[in-house]
Amino acid sequence: MPSLPKTRTAGLCQRLLQTIPSPCIVCGILSNSVLSLCAECEANLPWSWHGCNRCGEELTAGVSNTQSCARCLLVAPPFSSCTALFRYQSPIDSLLSGFKFKARFDAGYVLSCLLAEKISLHYADSIAPDLLLAVPLHPMRLRQRGFNQALEIARVVSRKCKIPLSKKAIAKVRNTVAQTELHSARSRKKNLKDAFAVTDTLVPGKVKSVAIIDDVVTTMATVAAVSRELQRRGVRQIDVWCLARANR
Repeated sequence: MPSLPKTRTAGLCQRLLQTIPSPCIVCGILSNSVLSLCAECEANLPWSWHGCNRCGEELTAGVSNTQSCARCLLVAPPFSSCTALFRYQSPIDSLLSGFKFKARFDAGYVLSCLLAEKISLHYADSIAPDLLLAVPLHPMRLRQRGFNQALEIARVVSRKCKIPLSKKAIAKVRNTVAQTELHSARSRKKNLKDAFAVTDTLVPGKVKSVAIIDDVVTTMATVAAVSRELQRRGVRQIDVWCLARANR
């Protein structure tokens, strides 16, 4: 019997794998979904529908996404837009905590795929960014955790959206206190002063637009600090994408 071509074999294996039930990342019940997320749990996730068009913070239901919040009208952030896939509520908060601190890569992958779908739709009618960047960790923090959750999300987005990913264009050069340990916007901003640096891999003039990937955005101090460094190197269009947006 003649053997099947490799491409056909790969496609057949993929279809077979998709029919094998896998536990939903939320409820744990076996599901035949392509992603490990049952239809009911997916529908009940805290999707973000009414975010400010600049910072992504949740607005009153019914308000258009073309509107900005009062803070952004007074002082615009140093990036063009911030878009969140979800509100930082249950079960997203526990899924992201499990991904970040307990290496639940199954949950991280599923949520990253959903974010990639949203990003792909967004840029279907506009020009995609030149480069994809993940918010970096300081080397010491990276050794402690073993991986950078933002980079893992960015890998999935890059592969599915066909946007080049740079792992070294931005670096965290100062080991700061964890932002979650600070409770005011002023202290968080001060904590990140001179914490990031753009490396020589980002050639001035050639990269005009980037998309920054992070897991959770709260006060925007981190993505704002990264954005300011990119602006100093001539990047003018900066879109921020995150899995979840927590209100300040």
